[in-house]
Amino acid sequence: MDPNQPIDEGALLALPAQERVAAVFRESGYEVEQRVGDAEGTVDWFAIPKTGFVRPRTYFRTLPEPPEDVGAALAELEADREKTGADRAIAIVMAGKLPAGYELDLIGRTANLITFRRWFLEVSEIADQVREYVQRFERSGDHEGYLPRRARLASGQEIDVDGYIDAWLEDADAPSLIIEGSGATTTLNQAVYRAAKRFQSDPENVTPFMVLFGEISLHIFTAQAGFAVPAFRLASWDAPIRARSLYARTRPTKQSPQTPTAIVLDLIPPTADAVCRWFKQQLAGTPDAERVEAAYKRSKDLSRLLRTMSNLEPFLNAVRSRARSETPSEIDTWIASTMVAYMQQIESDIVERSGDDSLAELEDAALRQFALSSELDSIDTGRYILALHGWIDPRRKGFSNDLVRDYFLAKKIVSEVRAGNEELLLRYQFPQSVFLYLTLLAPDVAARLTGGAVGRMEEKIREEAERIAQLGFAHRLNRPVGAMRQYLGEIRDALGKDKRAELARPFARLEEEISYIANLAEKTRIWESGPSGTKQEVALRPLVEDELGPLQQHHTGVTCILDIPGEMRVLAIPEALHEALHCLLENAFHAATSSGSASSPRVTVSARRIGEVARLDVRDNGDGVDPADRDAIFIPFKTNKTGGTGKPRGTGLGLAIAKRFVEGMGGRIGLDADEPETCFFIELVAWKEGV
Repeated sequence: MDPNQPIDEGALLALPAQERVAAVFRESGYEVEQRVGDAEGTVDWFAIPKTGFVRPRTYFRTLPEPPEDVGAALAELEADREKTGADRAIAIVMAGKLPAGYELDLIGRTANLITFRRWFLEVSEIADQVREYVQRFERSGDHEGYLPRRARLASGQEIDVDGYIDAWLEDADAPSLIIEGSGATTTLNQAVYRAAKRFQSDPENVTPFMVLFGEISLHIFTAQAGFAVPAFRLASWDAPIRARSLYARTRPTKQSPQTPTAIVLDLIPPTADAVCRWFKQQLAGTPDAERVEAAYKRSKDLSRLLRTMSNLEPFLNAVRSRARSETPSEIDTWIASTMVAYMQQIESDIVERSGDDSLAELEDAALRQFALSSELDSIDTGRYILALHGWIDPRRKGFSNDLVRDYFLAKKIVSEVRAGNEELLLRYQFPQSVFLYLTLLAPDVAARLTGGAVGRMEEKIREEAERIAQLGFAHRLNRPVGAMRQYLGEIRDALGKDKRAELARPFARLEEEISYIANLAEKTRIWESGPSGTKQEVALRPLVEDELGPLQQHHTGVTCILDIPGEMRVLAIPEALHEALHCLLENAFHAATSSGSASSPRVTVSARRIGEVARLDVRDNGDGVDPADRDAIFIPFKTNKTGGTGKPRGTGLGLAIAKRFVEGMGGRIGLDADEPETCFFIELVAWKEGV
């Protein structure tokens, strides 16, 4: 199965347990890696989050049912975690329940047994969403400061929104609900909090919910977890309802003919005075009660922001967080510092709900709109959330609030300056609010601005000079090779035939040295570049034949034996495997031809399947590797090939490159000391159809 293609429910059900778990990991934003295991013919599986500053490595395997001895199973799992170097380890029990008394501890313990149902809740982030909502609301006190709403049904009847939603959750046969109007998101969040408290009390048995933003969904996996999941959705204006869901929409829309049974709750907006009173009630007894009112009058952008109901609670949280620190006296600085706290809250929501932890495209869009007044039609991250909070205008395709735009401008400046691109500071005249944000987001960058344009340009000149001085070692080696060969040819041409014959030996030695420098430069370039590319299905025999051809033509006296099944395939990066094989085969041919004892130089290349692993052996009948040198043969620039008459001079990088490239593909490389001839081996994950 191609991990880059969407997975459907039928394909998921057909997979074996381990691969089904791997598919869920991939769908949930993880990279799944296979590496050759310690036990012969085994493969270890790992999952690593694709994003985040901390990316823990999880070793995982599946169990068909709960183990009889939980303690022994945990001990074995912990041992495997330590042996593989993983940060944590889990064994996923595909059916049944774990014994009473066993407590899951995903934070304090590095190895855990977990049921498929509970694991699905964790990896799909449903459980995390539950915890996040509960923690956020209870930490901030927003559940106590919530502004209750009323709504109007299609019949004209006015109802209490919260009570209506709670009753809806208890009725599994009730149709979907659509909340419309300003504040729909806040109402939705409050409903999620109440539902989260009920689920958090018993996550193993109480049916959870999902909070889905836009088109993101893990619904195909819920059947595997053994339950149906009602969904709280923040929908686009015309998104059809696909399942029993609670939608939030911030402006009215005609009910879709695809959802004739959906009930629309049309929120009745509170008055402006009600909003102001709400802030004063929440901030009663603090200087910020007056500051909010002053800031409201001072900034039209802030007043527009606070007229959007979904911003009330996040902004209140931001005000409270600023109140716990030293509060600035100037109102413009107070607005900037409070806006930073507010923006970071919404950014966190975008990351959580849209599944994208990079907001760099918003930074680029802010600069593009500021510099060129262009539309922001390329924004994908959290588009619905941005519109609901009044950050962008979907119709105009631009930031609709300069306070928000200037915040992302400041972040763009920070990222560019820290990446060494200070020209951005010289190119534009940024608004004062951008510099206020800079002092809060990155004081070090703001301090650099005070040095002036001349100081920044001097710093850039110094950085460029250092970059030039640190050009690659390979480039510096390559430069004299062509010139040396040219001059050597000119000297030969200027000499008579007798003199050329007399100087044949020095000329040959010079050619050897030049070839050595060229080879060292090329090997250094390969070493520095490292393995790159995507692992895929690779037919082993044709690839080996490609590498053997030039070597056999150059070393005509070497007998080469090839024993690789035509059908053998491995999971590898083709270019990296080419480089690794070239290094091993070149090493074998050199060893066979320079041997002092082998009358008939011979190189043998064979491969065989061992369980889930493909092993490739490269043998030669040269003089072998001295036991004292075996521990150092894969260390860069370590070589015992010192050259001499008829013998190649080694760079000390060939075997090191082979090791780096093989291990970069999740394989293993080594010297098999038990073989009668010198035998280097490569082990790779064998290709398996459907994985």
